[in-house]
Amino acid sequence: MKKVKDAIALMIVVSTVGLSPSSQAENGTDSSGGAEQGWIVDFEDDAEAASVAQLLKGLIGGFNFTGPLTAGRRVELGALTPAVRSRLEQHPMVESLEPNQHLGLFLEASETHRDDEDRSRSEGPNDPMYASQWHFDMIDLEDAWPHAQGERVTVAVVDTGVSFGKLEGKTSRFARVPDLRETAFVPGYNFVDNNDDPSDDHGHGTHVAGTIAQSTNNGLGVAGIAPKAAIMPIKVLAKSGGGSLGGISKGIRWAADNGANVINLSLGGGFYSPTMHRAIKYAHRKGVALVCAAGNTGRARVEYPARYPECIAVSSVGPDGKLAFYSSHGEELALAAPGGDTRVDLNKDGIPDGVLQNTIGIGDPTQHGYFPFQGTSMASPHVAGVAALLFSSGVTDPDAIAEILTTSAEKRDDVIKYGAGVLRGGQAFDEAHRDEALHRTGAAALLATLALFGIRGRKRRLFGPAVLFAFTAGVLGIFSTAGASPFAWVGAAFGPEVAFHPLATNILWVLMPSLFLWGVRNTRPYLGAFALGASVFLIAQALLGTVNVPWVPGHGLADASWLMGNGLLAFFWARFLFKHADA
Repeated sequence: MKKVKDAIALMIVVSTVGLSPSSQAENGTDSSGGAEQGWIVDFEDDAEAASVAQLLKGLIGGFNFTGPLTAGRRVELGALTPAVRSRLEQHPMVESLEPNQHLGLFLEASETHRDDEDRSRSEGPNDPMYASQWHFDMIDLEDAWPHAQGERVTVAVVDTGVSFGKLEGKTSRFARVPDLRETAFVPGYNFVDNNDDPSDDHGHGTHVAGTIAQSTNNGLGVAGIAPKAAIMPIKVLAKSGGGSLGGISKGIRWAADNGANVINLSLGGGFYSPTMHRAIKYAHRKGVALVCAAGNTGRARVEYPARYPECIAVSSVGPDGKLAFYSSHGEELALAAPGGDTRVDLNKDGIPDGVLQNTIGIGDPTQHGYFPFQGTSMASPHVAGVAALLFSSGVTDPDAIAEILTTSAEKRDDVIKYGAGVLRGGQAFDEAHRDEALHRTGAAALLATLALFGIRGRKRRLFGPAVLFAFTAGVLGIFSTAGASPFAWVGAAFGPEVAFHPLATNILWVLMPSLFLWGVRNTRPYLGAFALGASVFLIAQALLGTVNVPWVPGHGLADASWLMGNGLLAFFWARFLFKHADA
């Protein structure tokens, strides 16, 4: 075994961390009254580019705005005089004006390790260094893998970029790190240089991506939590590890608009930002689960963006399962996850007990290795990875994902330090499936009783093996994948979220075969049984509340109402078919 100590002890310090919200508001501007990083003007969602250009040109001499406006109707400006700021703040087209904060990573990188020595366990994947990934044992990852491995799910890593190599005919500036060669990638974007090459020139983003979806069971290096998930690299932080509030907000919106199901944000600092909060809420409304690092201040204050209520805030524990010395914490925490402690080697494998993944050398994309990092930056992707597993299994509502993650966590006494407890992957699926089985069984019993009540007293024999088969097909048979949806043949091809699209979870799919075969009277009992089975599934999913239906605004009640409404229509159509079975 060859150990290389690069004496990195890297602590990223961002310009705003360490100031209280009030002092940041007071000190976020320079002596001339202009923000050090410039200003962000957030306009109303329906603002026209021409109107924005006209307003700014009148206020700022020589301003040249070419449009179109970025997602979120946001413009980033340099120094502004107090008079211009006052007029912008009072203009009805402007939603907010705020300093463009500088945010950074929640990372402490320590000793590096560059060998690939065989430390494989007797069980589990064949990645040689998997035995050194104590953090996966801590979350009971192997109990989650039989349920899902991230199939058809996209996780956006909003970070320093990812070392992804060639993608869809485009080549990045740097080669893909070896242990991501079998990992799927989808196109991302670089909001630092404003181009479509989100390559990592720091190392942090590639490490985070590895925890989420490192190539697994490939006989090389280490494993990832959701190895069949696709990574969307979004570069918002520069080589220095810092980035602007405006760029990060753009990255969040871009990821939500381009198909991300989960977004990992291992970054932060600063103070409350209406611009970033709107971006967070925008992604959440679109059904994206947002997982954020709580911060590395060691204080009882969760940093932004983890502090926003739509986010799943994650603190860090070391290999002993206790809150890491560097971890921020507070009442906004959702749960804790392994983030590492490179000061110790509790498992005596010769590698400091950080989170071990394959990434580029810090600041040197021409080199790579297996690096044990520590920080809440490392804890957050553990939760994002398990969120991807849940999403892959059919739990597509971000609020339901958050609830399952917290209710299944290993409970601790101190909620300020650990939130609901420490992440448990296998228990998360036990929780999801226990509730699912309960609701489905209850809904099936209810609907079966109603169906029998609807045809009571009739002399016709409407039940038999074939009808029972049609009923079962409606519940989970020909349409089902892992119990995800009666229309999950769509999900098998396009993803679990598509399986619950309004065009799929729709009474029309029940009506169409019935109308097509209406003239064939002896098919009506089977069609009715199929419609009854579909109603069972839809109503059960409405009661379960784990599905986000795209295009339906909001979460929870709105999604449940759509599913319940279509489920009831399917039930009454089934009853109608039973009554006219011999007509």
